[in-house]
Amino acid sequence: MDAFPKCSVCQQQFTLKGPAPYLLPCLHAVCETCVTSAAGGVISCSTCQREVNLTDISLQKDAVRQKEIFHLTVKHRPTELLCTNEDDGNQAVCWCPECEEFLCEYCQNMHSRVKASRGHVVETFTDITPGSMYAESVCKLHNPYPLEYFDKNCSILICYKCRLGDHAEHDVGDADVAADAAKERIEQHGKNVTAHHTSHQAYLNSISKAVNDTKKTSSDLKEAIHLTFHSLRTQLDQREKELIINLDNQTKQELSNLHTEQVTSEGESERCKWTSDYIKTVLRYASNSDFLTLESSIQETTKTHLTSLPPDTHRTSAAVFNTRGLDKLKSEISKFGCVTAYGSEQTDKGTQIDDSHLTDAESPNEHLEFLEVSNDSTPLHRFARIYVAEAGRETNRRETGTMTPVALQCPKLQMDAARANTDMCHVTTGGELVNSPPATQHRHSRRLRGYRGTCAFTPIPLPPSPSTVTPVPHTPRYWETHSRVGVVYGGLWRYLVLEMGVIEESQVDSEEFVCDQRRSWCVGVGRCNTHQGSLCTRVWQQGKEGKCYSNTMSATPGTQATLHYGVVLDVGRGRLAFIDLDREVVLAKVDGEWSESLLPIFSVGRSDRYTVNMKVISGADITMTDTKKSLIYDALN
Repeated sequence: MDAFPKCSVCQQQFTLKGPAPYLLPCLHAVCETCVTSAAGGVISCSTCQREVNLTDISLQKDAVRQKEIFHLTVKHRPTELLCTNEDDGNQAVCWCPECEEFLCEYCQNMHSRVKASRGHVVETFTDITPGSMYAESVCKLHNPYPLEYFDKNCSILICYKCRLGDHAEHDVGDADVAADAAKERIEQHGKNVTAHHTSHQAYLNSISKAVNDTKKTSSDLKEAIHLTFHSLRTQLDQREKELIINLDNQTKQELSNLHTEQVTSEGESERCKWTSDYIKTVLRYASNSDFLTLESSIQETTKTHLTSLPPDTHRTSAAVFNTRGLDKLKSEISKFGCVTAYGSEQTDKGTQIDDSHLTDAESPNEHLEFLEVSNDSTPLHRFARIYVAEAGRETNRRETGTMTPVALQCPKLQMDAARANTDMCHVTTGGELVNSPPATQHRHSRRLRGYRGTCAFTPIPLPPSPSTVTPVPHTPRYWETHSRVGVVYGGLWRYLVLEMGVIEESQVDSEEFVCDQRRSWCVGVGRCNTHQGSLCTRVWQQGKEGKCYSNTMSATPGTQATLHYGVVLDVGRGRLAFIDLDREVVLAKVDGEWSESLLPIFSVGRSDRYTVNMKVISGADITMTDTKKSLIYDALN
C-alpha cells in the first residue's frame, strides 16, 4: 500500500478533509495547523532539521501533495468518500473533474441527464489516474476562459482576454509549451539529484568496506603482535598489553571517524532521496501550473545538493605494527614496539625490510619504501618504489628464499596543462583532464593542435647503451588513470570516449587520437561495430586494434561510471602492459623496441556524446592491493 505523506513537523498523516499541506523550501510538507500555530513564526522541519522563519517567507499550498492525497484516498480508502453533490451521506462511486464533486450512483445518473453537466467526463474510482484528477483551471477574471497562455514577464498563466488586455505588451507564449519546457528542466533536476544520490551510495559502500578493512587490519595486527611477543614470554607481557590497548583505542577512534563520515554521507544521501522522491511525485501528479510554480524551488534545492560531490571511494589508511629493533628488545624492552595510527605517516622505514636491501644504484635523494606481498589489502602511502611478488607465494624470504620480489618505481606523474588542446579539452587546477574547452583560452607555441588531449610534463628516457662491463640497471614504472564517464547521447556511431598510453615523443601531435598514430600504444574506451549496446575496452598497438572487452559500461544516455586502468612500463626490458583494474585483468603485454623517449599521453572524446573527467594516479596516491600486485607481477613476467 502506498504511504500517505505526513507533516514534517507534527508527523500526522495528511487526509483529504484534514488540514491542507504547505510546501517548505526544503520541499517537505507541513500541515496548515502547524503553519498557523508556529511558535515565534519559526517552523523546524523534523525530516531535515531545517528551520524556516515565516516572517521572511510566504509558504504556498502544496498542490502536488494535495493531488497525491486525493489519489491515494481514492485508491486505498474509497469508503471514506461520500457524495458531495447533495451531501446525502451516500457512498461516492465516481468523480467529476469539471464540477470537482464526488457523486453517488443517484447523483451520477442525475448528473448525466442535466443539460449543464451531461457533457462532463465522469470517472469511476477504478478509472481515476494521477493526471486526470482536476480539470485545467479557468481564469478567475474572465470565467470561463481557460488559462492557455503563459506570461513570461509576470510568470503567471493567463487567458485569451488577459493577453489582449493588461498583458498585451508582455512576452507571452503557449502554456503547454512553457509547461513542457519546465517539466523537462524538472526531469533533469531529478536526474542530477538521482546521480548525486548514487554517488553517495557508492561512497557509503566504500566506507562500509573501509570499516571491514579496518577491523581486518586490527585483527591481523593483533595476531602479529601476539606472535612477536610470545617469543619474549613474561618479560614482554606488560608491553604487549600496552600495545593491544593502544591499538584498540586507535581502532576505536578510526571506526568513530568512519562512523561520523558515514552518518554525514547518509544524511546527505537521504536528503537527496527525499528531493528525488518529491520530484518523482511532481512529475506524476503535477499540472502545468504546478511545474511552472515549483521549478524555481526544485532548482534551488537541487543546486544545494550538488554543491558537494563525494569522492568515488573512501581511502583508508592501514595501521602498521612496527617491529624494527627486535634484536635489541631485551635491553630496550620498555621502548620496543609501535602501533602506527590509521592515517599517520610511518617514521620507521625499516619496519618491513631492512635498510641493507637498498642498492647503491638507487638515488639517495629519492623517497624509497619496500613492501612484500601479504594477504591483506594494505594501502600504499608515499612509496616511490615497492617490491611486488606473485600472489600466493608469500613466505619468509629470509628463511626460505622462495619469494621473488620485484622492484617497482611509482614516480609522480602530472598532465601538462600548458600543452592541452584547448579547442577540445583542458586540465583543471585539480589536475583533471576534462573534455570541454576552458573558459579562457591561451594560445601557446607548445600547445597541441590536432591531438584531442594532453601529455605528461616530461618524457620517459630510454636507458643508455649498456657497458660491456656493467649492465645498466632499470626499474619498471607504474601509474594509473581514474576516469569518470557519463553518456550524453547514445548514438550508434563508432566513437572513442577516452585513451591513455604512451607514444614516441616526435609523434605526439600527428593525429587526432593516439590509436591512429604510428608509434603509439594505448588502451581505449569507445563504441565498436559489434557490441552496440555498450562501451568497450581494447588495446591499440601502433594503429592496430586488439581484443575487444565488451560491457565496460552501458551506452544508454544518463549512465555514469568510473573506469580505472593501469600502465606498467619497463623501458630497459622493452616491456609495456596495460591493466584493467575494474575487471582485474592484464589487457595486453607488449614486447617492443623503441627508438626515442616515450611520452605518457591522455585523450578524451567529444563533449556532445560523453562527459569525461580523467585524473592521473601516481606516486604516493597509488593504493597497492594484493590483487594489483599480482596483476603487476603478471604484466612483468
